[in-house]
Amino acid sequence: MTIPVQEFEAQAVAEQLGAGGVDNLVTNAERICTYQQQHIALVNQSELCGLRVEHHALLEEEQRLVELLRSAPLSGDLRRLRIRMVACSSVAVVLAVAGFAFTQLTLAPFRLGLVTWLISVGVAVLAPFLIDRVLSWNEVLVKVLTAVAAIGAIASGMLLAEIRGSLFVQQMQQNEAQAVVIDDATPEPAPENNFYQSSTATLTMAMLLLAFSMEIGAGIALHEAARSWPDTSEDWKARRNELAAIQLRLSQIARLAIMLRNEPEIFATRFWRDFYRSLLSNAARSAMTKLLLLVLAVSPLVVRQAHAEDRLNMVVAIDLTQSVATTGTDGKSEFQKNIDGVTRLLSQIPAGSRVTVIGITDHSFAQPYILLSAHVPSDAGYFGERLNAAQIQLVKAWKQRTARLDPRFPRTDILGALQLVSQMFAQQPDAGRKRLVIFSDMRQNTPELNLESTKIVPSFSSVRNRCGEIPSLHNIQVHVLGADGAGKSSAYWQSLQLFWKEYVRHAGAVLQAYSLLRSLPQD
Repeated sequence: MTIPVQEFEAQAVAEQLGAGGVDNLVTNAERICTYQQQHIALVNQSELCGLRVEHHALLEEEQRLVELLRSAPLSGDLRRLRIRMVACSSVAVVLAVAGFAFTQLTLAPFRLGLVTWLISVGVAVLAPFLIDRVLSWNEVLVKVLTAVAAIGAIASGMLLAEIRGSLFVQQMQQNEAQAVVIDDATPEPAPENNFYQSSTATLTMAMLLLAFSMEIGAGIALHEAARSWPDTSEDWKARRNELAAIQLRLSQIARLAIMLRNEPEIFATRFWRDFYRSLLSNAARSAMTKLLLLVLAVSPLVVRQAHAEDRLNMVVAIDLTQSVATTGTDGKSEFQKNIDGVTRLLSQIPAGSRVTVIGITDHSFAQPYILLSAHVPSDAGYFGERLNAAQIQLVKAWKQRTARLDPRFPRTDILGALQLVSQMFAQQPDAGRKRLVIFSDMRQNTPELNLESTKIVPSFSSVRNRCGEIPSLHNIQVHVLGADGAGKSSAYWQSLQLFWKEYVRHAGAVLQAYSLLRSLPQD
């Protein structure tokens, strides 16, 4: 097929215009988005500059408050703080006096007179004072020096303990020496005493560690005493609240600065999201409009087809042979129970249904016995009154036609009934749902195939050649109700059930139920 040149050019031009329209739209949107991003960035520069200056000023104020709060006294009960101050001051004084004594002991051999006292007092005061100043730099330093001083004190105590142990050994050796001098005995030489030589290094190290620990301990005690001293020169609670407010403002400035820096990108992301959403919405709206028109055009056809598929075409086959004339323990025959089952079925027939009731006789196919045929209108009425009236009329007609009906036929031709049902459904191929309900004991009894007189029903495959032509029951739901086992064993009943399951499957139908009961499940 050749396309005319004019038509081909028109199609190409239309495609170019369509594609070009979308490309131009996207290009213009990119230009607008870029300009707006630049505008936002320029506007935010001034605010970012102000935030930067404020941030720097707040950092300086935060540093000042941190330095000030380092010298703040401890918070708590004043009485407890005073007791702590007195205790720490007492420790500092005792350690300072001990340091004074150590210095005196060290300088005494030099005989400096009054100078010794001045130097001892200076050393006792200077070391704790300087350590107190150092500890005010950082609280972490207090913990470190406290730990070091504790280790030094323990080490010096252990060294002194070693010296005491050596002294004890020396005394034991002297006690073991000869206490009595015998005139004619040769005196034993006295053991060499090297206690002082061996203890000098240990004593020196012990004194060094002890002096270090004492000075550090005095400085820490002085520092803690100073911190415990009540100081009302500043409103320390207000200073702490002020520091917390500054730190909160710094976090707000950080969040605001990040927001201002990211605002151009946030705008671009939101812009393109809304742009493509609008583009897709318009395209979807146009497509939905076309789809709606199409649905409106084809909906009558679809509704009619769905209505046709929803209609029910049901054939009911009831056994009229002598095999169902047996009476049960309730005084009712199986035949009468089948009649009642059909009555209940007709009283529940849905709207828009066609129902046909046939009898199973000894010549079900050759001499069809149509007991009832009716069509229920599709209009059920506003309150279902039309459907209710149709069901009542069906039941009434059924009762009238079965008033003098009895199971008088000597043989049971179920296979012929299935052939008849197949032709009845074939006359209405588009009749919607197809259902076959059989009220019978299913004991086929004809000269060609007799399933009633055997103890166990043979399998379908073994007697298939005696069943005649298999009817076509495709897409038909089959319900076998009232398949009683009167006078037969359970093994016979189960073998009969398996035979009909296989037969129905080969006929192309679906066996929905095979039951002793006579109630059909509701749709």
